[in-house]
Amino acid sequence: HIANSGGILQLPESHLDMVRPGILLFGVYPSAEVARTVLVRPVLSWKSQVVYFKVVQPGHPVSYGSTWQSDTQTRVVTIPVGYGDGYFRALSNRAEVIIRGKRYPVVGRVCMDQTMVNIGWETAYNGDVVTLLGEADGAAISCEELAEWAGTVPYEILTNINTRVPRVYLPPA
Repeated sequence: HIANSGGILQLPESHLDMVRPGILLFGVYPSAEVARTVLVRPVLSWKSQVVYFKVVQPGHPVSYGSTWQSDTQTRVVTIPVGYGDGYFRALSNRAEVIIRGKRYPVVGRVCMDQTMVNIGWETAYNGDVVTLLGEADGAAISCEELAEWAGTVPYEILTNINTRVPRVYLPPA
């Protein structure tokens, strides 16, 4: 056998006696360039929760290096996920998350164990679910989108989710 996910989609002559689908098993295509000859849907999501809430004043920096500050008074929530969990530091000031069905920007530097999110004047409470990857309440963040924000490929997003992140396996819907 020889065909990986890309080979399965593009090179039927490489299938030989077996294939090794890899990333396709997660419902993720290996790249934007490959033909979508097999229909897949994502089977993985990454969720956390709000653990802290703060009103931030205009001009007050958030997180290490003061890489972000608000122009107006705003609300910022903290989630207990960081680069120590596999959430790339490159997502600082680039990524978005989903809270209560809406997308919000990650602000400031992603820290080792936490990430800050600007929710404007929307409401969020400690314990609210935060979706970093996957679908929630009609909104979605794809692995491909997360990889683009991080300047990497979907493979790295999936393989870097650390063992500190609990896995919950659900039965098929």
